[in-house]
Amino acid sequence: MHGMTPQIRSSQTQSPTREMKRLLLILAGAVVVLDAAVIGLYYAVHVQDRPVKQQQMFVAVWVVLTLIVVTTMMRRIRQARRRR
Repeated sequence: MHGMTPQIRSSQTQSPTREMKRLLLILAGAVVVLDAAVIGLYYAVHVQDRPVKQQQMFVAVWVVLTLIVVTTMMRRIRQARRRR
């Protein structure tokens, strides 16, 4: 055990401010990628030609997925902020 060096996670070696900026960029990127994929799917499956109820369900699922991505990343950003 004496000769072993402790393993430090890469997130611990970065300054908290730098980590928050990195996480914020990941958040923005994840939302952009999700939106691009969903918009592509919207046109690929012709949601605009479907009944209004199906369009509303499509948008509701999109909103829930966006909410999951944002809340997950915001939790990580808050944790990084607490370490500051």
